[in-house]
Amino acid sequence: MNTVVRLWDSFIRGFHWILVLVLAGLWMTGGDLDYLDWHVRLGLLMLALLITRIMWGILGSQNARFSHFVRSPIAAFKHLRQEVKGQAKEPLGHNPAGGYMILVLLALLLIQALTGLFTDDDIFFRGPLAHWVDSDTARSLTRLHRNNFDWILIASGIHIVAIFWYLARKKDLLTPMITGNKEVETKEQQQVPTIRHGGWGFALLAFNLIWVFWWLG
Repeated sequence: MNTVVRLWDSFIRGFHWILVLVLAGLWMTGGDLDYLDWHVRLGLLMLALLITRIMWGILGSQNARFSHFVRSPIAAFKHLRQEVKGQAKEPLGHNPAGGYMILVLLALLLIQALTGLFTDDDIFFRGPLAHWVDSDTARSLTRLHRNNFDWILIASGIHIVAIFWYLARKKDLLTPMITGNKEVETKEQQQVPTIRHGGWGFALLAFNLIWVFWWLG
């Protein structure tokens, strides 16, 4: 008998889809001088989103916390091996391998957002914190900002392929990220994560948006 359990709070779902839209907007505005102001605004929005996600990874719902889904590399490789064999058991949340993908994506996005603050092309744009570093450092960070986006695209591509891989194996990761719910065969109370109200996450996001745009906007 199947039972529906609450898997993802509203903030995690909102963060995920807002980030997808912001990332698409950054990609479309990154090379166009006419939309440079929008590129900066979207970059600050992404920074506020990432800061809030890190905070929520400490204070938020149980399965959103880093302590809940970050396991040893051995556990991640073991899960991948079992997944290839079709023997992996999916937890209610991120699996050990998926947890590392989340960390990689967050790290790459954070690098992108932070280096954007120090970019300086010597002609059209100077980041809000570019004056904190010398010209050589600014050029290096500007180059990293441009090149790092390719790695973000690669990591995002792997993430999308993994989603379709699981769908092909009748493991739907997409629907729970939309509805927040997941249908499981048997409800085991000790495995159902404790969900914190997503409104607290959005309140944190509002706070971070205010100070980020006030300080850097």
